[in-house]
Amino acid sequence: MSNNDKISIDTNGDVSPFLTPAIKCLAAIMLLLILSIPVLAHSPSQVLLAYDNTNQTLNATVTHTSTNPSHYVREVVVQKNGDDVLRKEYANQTAANTFSYYYQINATAGDILKATAYCSISGSRSAQIKVQ
Repeated sequence: MSNNDKISIDTNGDVSPFLTPAIKCLAAIMLLLILSIPVLAHSPSQVLLAYDNTNQTLNATVTHTSTNPSHYVREVVVQKNGDDVLRKEYANQTAANTFSYYYQINATAGDILKATAYCSISGSRSAQIKVQ
């Protein structure tokens, strides 16, 4: 037999009876793994905002429980009166549950500030306040 010889096996379209349950089991496991990815990810559960008029600083306190280094708040976008004024990206969370970010935002009484925290895997949560 040379390297160019080919071997073929004719199964007449039949699959061995013991292989069928194994294939079904493997397919079911793969499907469960694929479907479980969104369950492992979740959006931040809470965003609380406070504005310091004296220092012109927005405090965004975010709750996003995760101990997985690849599952974190990846970005916060701040809007003032509906316009994006700040976009900050992060490579990790500063705490496993609740943490605060401080942003210099010039605002006056009556302005509406909105902050949206985005999960690195799935979802987001927003909050807004009216500057007093």
